[in-house]
Amino acid sequence: MGRLGRIVLQSESMLPYYHNYSSGTGAAALAVVVVHGIKRNADDYFRSIMRAAVDLDVAQRTLIIAPHFQIEHDTRKAGDAYWTDSGPSSWKDGGDAVKPAGLSSFQVMDKILTTLAGKHQFPQLTRVTLVGHSAGGQFIHRYAACGRAPETLPGMPVSYVTANPSSYLYLSSHRPVDKSQLRLCPQYNDYKYGLDNRSGYLSVFSDEQIRRQYASRRVAYLLGGADVHQDKDLENNCAARAQSANRFQRGCFYHSFIKTFLPSARHDLVVVAGVGHDHDAMFNSVPGKTAIFTLPTCQIPRKKRFQRWSILDGIGKE
Repeated sequence: MGRLGRIVLQSESMLPYYHNYSSGTGAAALAVVVVHGIKRNADDYFRSIMRAAVDLDVAQRTLIIAPHFQIEHDTRKAGDAYWTDSGPSSWKDGGDAVKPAGLSSFQVMDKILTTLAGKHQFPQLTRVTLVGHSAGGQFIHRYAACGRAPETLPGMPVSYVTANPSSYLYLSSHRPVDKSQLRLCPQYNDYKYGLDNRSGYLSVFSDEQIRRQYASRRVAYLLGGADVHQDKDLENNCAARAQSANRFQRGCFYHSFIKTFLPSARHDLVVVAGVGHDHDAMFNSVPGKTAIFTLPTCQIPRKKRFQRWSILDGIGKE
């Protein structure tokens, strides 16, 4: 079990997080910030990343932080910030908190990154990996496109690993379905699925600024090859269905879109064969550990053609 701390946010509100701070982590060269899924089980996610770090024998040199984004029905302490799981106050989309009003969940990640870059507690820290699975993967993916803090951290490269998210932020009106389906879904390009009708934290940058920013960031799409089921947590509205049928297909199509739309982007597709919607199995697989702990220097094979991924080559079959 990690140590439980609290981050001080605006209006003296707090956010709990799990961490492995100790005398040894003062010399950490890498920080991994992991964002939980819809169950908001930050402690489980912390343990999964810690297990991977121990297995790689890098735990003493890796700082691990697992923030806990709470909602109203969670057992909270007085003063804790909280959001909702969906709608305009959704933590996973960068929405504004219910309390304190106006606090975007992306501002929390900004706070974590600027604290890490301050060099006071962790003077040896040289890079950060942000990783999330499922709803946390949605958070990390959209923060990679829209987050403000990374551009202000000179000498502190940040990489992003988005694992098995339910949907993606498209940077144009393109979708991998017939246009006749899109005509039946007029809101398909609204945020969080596209760039239209952004507000609050998300409205600061223009569409073109977001495209340039996302193209400049180091991203891995970590997909479970068996995450092909339409379970109860898979987004199933028309805007999500316009991105394909299941998480694995949506990720493959999105990566192909990025390689066509932003060809200069250093974005890699990493498939964990035989694994479904399981954060621990994803993070502790060989491809998962490679993406999380060595992404800036590793060479991950890329699939380039959109048409090839539409076939899927049987990878998603159990």
